[in-house]
Formats: sequence, C-alpha cells, structure tokens
Amino acid sequence: MLKLSLILTELLKLSLILTELLKLSLIDTELLKLSLILTELLKLSLIDTELLKLSLILTELLKLSLILTEFL
Repeated sequence: MLKLSLILTELLKLSLILTELLKLSLIDTELLKLSLILTELLKLSLIDTELLKLSLILTELLKLSLILTEFL
C-alpha cells in the first residue's frame, strides 16, 4: 500500500510539472503572437517611411514646377 501511495505522489508531481509546462507553452504562444504583431507594425513603419520619401519627392517636384512656371 505504501508503494502505491508513493507512485500516486510521484504521478501528482508529474502532473504538476506537466501543468507548468503547458502554462509555459501558452506563454510561448502569446509571445509568438506578439512577435507577429511587431513584425506587422515594422512593415507598416517601412511603408510609412516610403510614403514620407514620396512626399519629399513630390515637394521637390512642386518646387521645380513653380520655378518653371516663373520662367514661362
């Protein structure tokens, strides 16, 4: 009977360890989700940077257009 009780105790310990591992796995999954969100935000930031570059180019083109208009 003592042996059975020891085995059950060990099984309970293993069950607790498994529960902790599952919690860690859930945390890992959430971290992966956050990583994906961060990746998407970085992509948006790159798009924003490109839009700013285009805006600067457009500003320069408008300046040139004004200069040309003055000469005509």
